[in-house]
Amino acid sequence: MAGEVLAHLLEFQPSAPEVQQKREYDAAARQFVAKVSNISHPHFLKGAETSGDVLEILHPESNSIAYIFALHARISALSDAKFQKGIPDQLRPGGYIWNKVENFMQNFDPVQVRYVGQEWRRLMDYLERVARLMGSPGVAISPIRSGLLRLDPLSGTFTLTHLYFIRLCMETRSYTAALPILDNYISSLPSTLPAAILQGMEYSSPSANHVVSGEYIHAKSGHTDKITMADVQEYYVLGAMAYLGLSQFNKAKQFLEHALVAPANNVANGLMLEAYKKWVLLSCLVDGTIKGLPRTANTAAIKQIRTSSKAYEALADAYTQLRNLPKLKAQINAGKDLWAEDGNTGLVKELLEQQQKLYISWLSRTYSAIPVTNFAGNLGLTKDELTGKLEELINKGQLNATIQRSGAGDILRFFLDPTQGPLAKTETQQQQALYEQTQRTNLLAEQVKSADYRLSLTKEYIEHIKRQNKKMAANASGEPMDTTWDDGMEAEEDLMGDLH
Repeated sequence: MAGEVLAHLLEFQPSAPEVQQKREYDAAARQFVAKVSNISHPHFLKGAETSGDVLEILHPESNSIAYIFALHARISALSDAKFQKGIPDQLRPGGYIWNKVENFMQNFDPVQVRYVGQEWRRLMDYLERVARLMGSPGVAISPIRSGLLRLDPLSGTFTLTHLYFIRLCMETRSYTAALPILDNYISSLPSTLPAAILQGMEYSSPSANHVVSGEYIHAKSGHTDKITMADVQEYYVLGAMAYLGLSQFNKAKQFLEHALVAPANNVANGLMLEAYKKWVLLSCLVDGTIKGLPRTANTAAIKQIRTSSKAYEALADAYTQLRNLPKLKAQINAGKDLWAEDGNTGLVKELLEQQQKLYISWLSRTYSAIPVTNFAGNLGLTKDELTGKLEELINKGQLNATIQRSGAGDILRFFLDPTQGPLAKTETQQQQALYEQTQRTNLLAEQVKSADYRLSLTKEYIEHIKRQNKKMAANASGEPMDTTWDDGMEAEEDLMGDLH
């Protein structure tokens, strides 16, 4: 390509001494984005797929801003608006441009890409769209995941790309591939604070050392389109299903709770109904009974959902009666068509299996040791069947017990002390587990601190403080002060406009 244009593309060097300060870096990056965005596409096409190709000269990490514009110029030149004439070989998975985009997602400079959010999002859309058109949605999972984690290592700010990613994983049953994203806490949603406030916030520069990604991924950054409540709920419901596919029931239950406690305007939707039915079943599997939803759940919406979920609650009631296995089997058979229609047959079958495990666990609260023949009949199993099941539970690490063989019969011996039995942990292992939990707690504390700061900038919070000050003045005589947050306002459907 022409030397003058190449010189312009190489102007911004993040390692240059003059841009080491955040203010200088921010100004230089913004000016560079404005300049590169005005370079016409033909300049990026000269010497394509030769040693003079701009994609061979620029480096995706040190020249991320220029590189991403070069990629878009090439994609635009090779395709029409809707790929009506087919997808050129260079754009297909394994093609020259596809490989360049994939490499870019793995290596781009995350700080530079904070300044080109819209272009980053368009590359994500390209990966998903082409993969779907080729009938191979799974090939887009790895590069999209790389792009999400490269921009935001903790994947803590929700974007629509999160939703598109989990859709791809569910369509291809790539449950394990989804874990690097799902296992991260969503700590914030893209803020819609006015630009003037965003610019005046501490660490407002995208290049600053931000504690959480919500400080540089927001409604004005271009990294996501408008987000609605249904988008967030769908992400959590699909994420829960991915965890179900891996038998990680506790995490699945937590994701469903996220979907159920989302602001609902007193009206439930289909996603909440689906989430509640699965949540009832998972509550039984995880806790042994239905525990109450968090207090933040919308009472009116949950009441509507429960009206349509009576069969599930009846099943849960039968499940909690550990000594009445026939009743549980009867409830399962009575609703088998409903479970199948809702896609919950597998979970319902798991209930029957899990009830036997819970019964055994319940025995450990009363007995330190018990003959196997004493309770085999209560589970509807023969002695040999029960012995085999107990051995399986012990081998899988689901039961801290041993089976002692004797001429009088097999005896199941429980170990309640965590330092004893087959599941015993050493002091070092216990300390490591405690350290890891402390690290997770510290991370959440930082995210909560950031969320509190963003909340304090919203107009709703400022109005709340004004009302509180007025009430304090009016109640100086000692009358009770109303500390409620509710001011009669209803949440809007646009989630980005409500929660920051």
